[in-house]
Amino acid sequence: MRVACVFLFAAAPAFPAGLLGWLFHRDVQVITSTDSTPLGLLLRIPSPSAPVYYKALNIGYRDFGAAIGGDKRPAPEEMIRTIVQVLATVGYLPADAQHRPTQWIVFTWGTLYPKILPKWDPQMPDANVQINRTQMLRFLGGEKLGLVSQHPDDFEVESLLRYQSRFAFDSSTKAIWGVVGGDLYMVALAGYEYFETEPKHPKLLWKTKISCPATGLVMADTLPMMVVIAAPFIGRATSLPVWVNAADKLKPRVRLGNPKVEEYLGSGELRVYDQNAAPAKGERSGK
Repeated sequence: MRVACVFLFAAAPAFPAGLLGWLFHRDVQVITSTDSTPLGLLLRIPSPSAPVYYKALNIGYRDFGAAIGGDKRPAPEEMIRTIVQVLATVGYLPADAQHRPTQWIVFTWGTLYPKILPKWDPQMPDANVQINRTQMLRFLGGEKLGLVSQHPDDFEVESLLRYQSRFAFDSSTKAIWGVVGGDLYMVALAGYEYFETEPKHPKLLWKTKISCPATGLVMADTLPMMVVIAAPFIGRATSLPVWVNAADKLKPRVRLGNPKVEEYLGSGELRVYDQNAAPAKGERSGK
């Protein structure tokens, strides 16, 4: 199955709709970081003319930091459709009867908000403590800038001290550090070596982490757009986090076709496993 996906660029109107809209408007700023494992680096990079075929596992929406109500979430079907079609533009196509899969692609989306530990001691200099700062730095690709250790189990103070010496002249590091204390929308995708039955230790090939400062934006509109903007970096290792500012005059949209995207793989004919869906009676689990 081949899926067409067309990127369009819409010009912004000459004047804002209103003064308040202009004052509180925020551009979509997308930060993408992709890591490839040694095994993943041995694989060829897919392209639309030489695609890689995959089966997909949808993890769905998650709050990976603090959970805050009130966000208008995109419909799961819209996110799945957008992800499948954006993957097609960079050479990842769903497997079918004619094309055997060589990868599993797992994806999820949601929020990564700061977790704040309230001040308990009046003598403490800071009002609150953010307890998931390291988690957020890792998702933003901070280990590539020396903000956190390359190894998750290492003590982080050494890396933070290295950061202090770079503060004055490293604009990329300053930018990442500047957003880590705020709310983020996030999308994550990971490619694994294909397996018929789930192994104890699946072999990771690559992982792509996409984030966007959330203040002033609508989640339902922003999450699909983030995937479109990050398309060139999905499954392709980046040496540093890649920051794209999508201003109104250069705002990408994706024109969706009509791919066959299902939420649960019961008989082997459907395209996307959905971890959140319960199998109907008589259906197998898909594993």
